[in-house]
Parts: sequence; C-alpha cells; structure tokens
Amino acid sequence: MTPFFFTIFEFIRFYWKADTRYRIHSPFVYQFVEEVLEDDRNFYVFKRAESLRTFLLSDNKEIKITDFGAGSHVDGVKKMRRIKDIARTALSPAFQCRWLFKIVQLYAPENLIELGTSLGISTLYLSEAAPKNASFYTLEGAPEIANIAQSIFDAFQDQLLKSDFVRYNKKLLKPETLNQLRITNYELRKKSADVQHSPTGINLVVGRFEDTLEAVLKKVGKIDFAFIDGNHRYDATMNYFHSLLPYTHAYSVLVFDDIYWSEDMKRAWEEIKNHSSVTLTIDLFWCGLIFFRKENAEKQHFKLIKAIWKPGL
Repeated sequence: MTPFFFTIFEFIRFYWKADTRYRIHSPFVYQFVEEVLEDDRNFYVFKRAESLRTFLLSDNKEIKITDFGAGSHVDGVKKMRRIKDIARTALSPAFQCRWLFKIVQLYAPENLIELGTSLGISTLYLSEAAPKNASFYTLEGAPEIANIAQSIFDAFQDQLLKSDFVRYNKKLLKPETLNQLRITNYELRKKSADVQHSPTGINLVVGRFEDTLEAVLKKVGKIDFAFIDGNHRYDATMNYFHSLLPYTHAYSVLVFDDIYWSEDMKRAWEEIKNHSSVTLTIDLFWCGLIFFRKENAEKQHFKLIKAIWKPGL
C-alpha cells in the first residue's frame, strides 16, 4: 500500500473510532477538547501568519535543499525545489497550527522545543502562544530552509512594527525607534552562527538534529513542551523520543506530527504510546499528544475529533 492510500485507510479507521466532546468523561481531556478542539476564537497571530503562508505558496523561486527527512508523499526527495512546493507539502495546515497555538496557550510551557522548523509558520504560532519569558528553540536541518524561515520571522515582526505604536517590554515606543530595534536584532543574530535570535523570541538552531539536539536539551535543562515534526522514519522518531525523555517531567507535553504518515510512523506512535513512562495520549490523527501526568492510575488513550466533523455522536 502506498503512503497516500495508507493514510486514507487509517483516517477511515480513525474516524469511526474517534470520540467527540459528548463522549468524554475525563475532566482533563474534556478541558483539552473545549479549549483546543472546540475553541473557534481567532487571535491576531492567525491572520498575520496565514498571510505569510500565502506569500510562501506563491513563491516560484527554486532553491537547492538538503533533506535529512523522509521526503514528501507528493514530490519525494529533490535537490532543487520551488519554495511554493515546499510550502504546499511541508507546512502544517492552518487548523493544526491553531491547535498548536491553543495547546501552548492552555498549558503555558516555559521551555519549548520544535524539531523541524520548515519554513517557520508553525514556529510563529508556537512562539506567539508561549508565555512572555518562555525559552523557545526550533531546530532545522537544512540551512537553505532555515534562511527562509528566518526571513519569515523577520517579516512577521515587521508586520507588528508597522502600527503607529508598538508594545515592547511593556513600554510604548514611537515609530522612529523601530529601525533601531531592527538593527539591534540583526546584530544579535550576527553574533552566533549556530543560533539565530529572532525578534519574536525564537532561537533558530541550524544543523542535523543528531548534532544539535543534545546540546539544546542540556542548555534548556527540562522540556515542558516539544513539537516533533522532523524525520518521519521509525528509527529517527524513536531516537527523538528517547532523547527528549530524560528532560521531561510529570507536566511535559510532547506532540508528534504526522503519526499516520506511513506504516513506520504509526509503528513509532504505537510504541511511544505504550512506553512505561506515558500515562495518557490524545490522538488527533494529524498529530498525537503524549502526557506523563502521575494522577492517572491507569494508562488512557483517546482518539478525538471535532463534534462538527462527526455530527450526531
């Protein structure tokens, strides 16, 4: 079975097994459903980030990329690719980015890590949802992709700086100070080759995850939230999980993207679900959440779907 048809088949199975808000009895999971899945509120970041996605989806420029992952169901692995094609196949969809935003908003993690920056759209959602003083590192393997992501971060910040007044460190600054802010951020990024400090509070780390992840984890010390969207192979996914595990705690949240992307990813997801340290999981099909909460006497697994997508149940 091809990866595409595998995913379709798995979604049909998922759909019939998934529960809506009306069948959830766990208070913890019900809160998640109400504040993440069923919360239709819009935030300023959504429109701004999606305008940048639209820009990327229209960019015909070709770049030579270094792909350390499992490629794409659609295009496979190519050395030269158009930016619009990368955006079309690699970016997390808008509804999933909104989920990520609301997950971070709900649990307010102080230390965040993203494995797989891609072009930076999901990164913006995560960073804007995080608490003001949170530490956020996003890792990208391909330098060419990281450069585009950094330009997206800068463009997002420029959108915020176009208003007559902006709030910065709880003070109102006039437009004549904005250029100085941009210069300061640019100089800060120039000082480090491996970590680019974005004005949005994003620390972009470039290089193979095998070479960069452990150093970032040691620097952070503990992980409150991690979004894993890197190499979609079984061995790589399991390595990421086991690398993150020593830095997790009872209230850590790990989100694995594309858990039904292939048989390899489903196998990894099932193995992670059954790990002895995991006490609760939430399967949203497009991604899966791992919790380590000690109050759960027995391991619990939930498959959830928006009520509007499964009417009458």
